[in-house]
Amino acid sequence: MSTISTVLEQPAEGKLLRHIDWRGAFWVASGVPALVLFSIGGIAGTTGTLAFVIWTVSMIMGFLQSFTYAEIAGLFPNKSGGASIYGATAWLRYSKFIAPLSVWCNWFAWSPVLSLGCSIAAAYILNALAPIPVFSETSPEVVAYIAAHAGTAPADAIAAVAAAATPAIRTWSLWGHTLGPVSFTFNATFFIGAVLMLMIFSIQHRGILGTANVQKYIGLLVIIPMLIVGVVPIFTGQINWANFSPLVPLAAAYAPDPGAWNIAGWTLVLGGMFIAAWSTYGFETAVCYTSEFKNPGTDTFKAIFYSGLLCMLLFILVPFTFQGVLGLNGMLATPIVDGSGVADALAGMVGGGRIIHSLLVML
Repeated sequence: MSTISTVLEQPAEGKLLRHIDWRGAFWVASGVPALVLFSIGGIAGTTGTLAFVIWTVSMIMGFLQSFTYAEIAGLFPNKSGGASIYGATAWLRYSKFIAPLSVWCNWFAWSPVLSLGCSIAAAYILNALAPIPVFSETSPEVVAYIAAHAGTAPADAIAAVAAAATPAIRTWSLWGHTLGPVSFTFNATFFIGAVLMLMIFSIQHRGILGTANVQKYIGLLVIIPMLIVGVVPIFTGQINWANFSPLVPLAAAYAPDPGAWNIAGWTLVLGGMFIAAWSTYGFETAVCYTSEFKNPGTDTFKAIFYSGLLCMLLFILVPFTFQGVLGLNGMLATPIVDGSGVADALAGMVGGGRIIHSLLVML
């Protein structure tokens, strides 16, 4: 500890400064529970009524492993980078090629979070500010269109009216191209996402202390709505306990028919566990800042322990109410499985007016 104090008082050139305690790392990791929104639809489509169990088991496994992360981090109080650095250090004795490769693999796996998160956030913002209007056969606009265009099928009339009423920003595109099976376009979602990413960079470029201070408020904007979504349906009696049975795998992914505990069923269950781990283990990011803790001996454990408790609460509570309200058929709906309607469904579980609905969707 005396060595650490000396480093704190006279930081060497090129070294990370010890400016934060465990609270700073906790707030940085407080955004991890939002990762449940990335995978909740895919896991529901893969595991069906077992989705809540999958989230619970995966989170418990991740929480138990966090103590291993904390112990290893204590062995490297001056190293920053988290689990990827510890893995690389372990590989050094066997291969100097695999060691940096393991770090690169960790970077390669987590980098898409930036683009995915910003693109999803951009889509939510666009949906809240410029939603696509919804019409039915009895809508006055559709009735008037059919009257003006005799012989038009109701479905075609709805599509035509919706296209005419859709805000121009939803269809605007600066440029697009296709490369084999991959297509891309520079549309409104792209530019909103790019602005969000630049905002994130500008915040993080100030250093870990400034980032933690800003992340405190961003984290609260994430945690509070998720707690509301997780608690309100329980107190309002929206939970249907029949939605949690039978506890068997699906016969086939994205189909409501119950299956059995056979090889095919276990394959889907383990696949769901794999998807869930991508989100539930994310709070290990708290140990990435060990070399910037004022007191790494105690701050490292506290940071990952309390971050794990927060994730334990939200990664179990939100999927529980999500499944209890929507049920199997609701979870297998296309907007839920592909993720585009998850935030809208969560906002609908809380109720309230249009302003509250739009606010929860954006958050």
